[in-house]
Amino acid sequence: MNLKARLWSLFSVTRLYNGFLVVLAQYLSAVYIFGRVFSVAELLLNKDLHLLILATLLVVSGGYLINQYYDLPKDLINRPVKSMIDLQRTPSSLMRWSALLISIALLAGAWVSLLAALYFLGYFLTIWLYSHRLRSIPLWGSLLSAFLSVSPIAVLFLYYRYFDGIILAFAVFLFVLLWIVTLVKDLENLPGDLAVGLRTLATTWGEDKNRRFIQAAVGLELCISVFILYAFELSGMRYYFYFASISFVILMVVMSFKDRSDVYSRVHWFLKLLVLMGVMGILFLDLSRLSELKAFIFAL
Repeated sequence: MNLKARLWSLFSVTRLYNGFLVVLAQYLSAVYIFGRVFSVAELLLNKDLHLLILATLLVVSGGYLINQYYDLPKDLINRPVKSMIDLQRTPSSLMRWSALLISIALLAGAWVSLLAALYFLGYFLTIWLYSHRLRSIPLWGSLLSAFLSVSPIAVLFLYYRYFDGIILAFAVFLFVLLWIVTLVKDLENLPGDLAVGLRTLATTWGEDKNRRFIQAAVGLELCISVFILYAFELSGMRYYFYFASISFVILMVVMSFKDRSDVYSRVHWFLKLLVLMGVMGILFLDLSRLSELKAFIFAL
């Protein structure tokens, strides 16, 4: 296998695009939310922050390797092209790479504090437990998947020890949004999950009941979005929540369509785009902070 194929395979199995999104979310959360009592320069010149975010990226990437190891049978059905790229790495190599990444992550976390190292170890073990056992428990598996996706932000809370109502509101919004992503993904993966006997809400309840459940979850997310709009000062980020609220209304209608197998894939990608837009929207949460960030970047 040539170098280009190796690099593409590594990029695919570790899903670095998702990892970089987590990194971006952590940096923006540190600058705009958790570290607001510090200047942007103080935050971004602090090596501990970079080590924590590096450790998070490594743990998340290692977690995707574990997930890929257990997902391979159904992915050969649901995503045959991607699976053939991923198969350029053997299952045993996935485990070795995962062990290497988590080892480096623990060293980076331990450099900051013992608590950080323990957090990353517990986070990785929970990912393994989810992939190995808990994912096959309907409802709880999807909830844990969403919880694991939003958990990297918690390490910043442990480090800065700062809490505000807006943190909880954003965390709940992001958690429910990622949960909906998981539920829609389960519908998209229904053929492969049925073939390998994986128990999800979609395979347990059936397609129609699961679509109605997703509609209810989207309705809940709409209520959370409207609450955030009226409860907090959002500056330029309020336009994201306006857009998200309208999108949720449309999604509730779209999820009522029957016998449209292509709908789930499109909704899945749109929801992932909505997550990305939400992360980027943090930039406009405080426009004075944005100016300070721009000044710091151009001063480098």
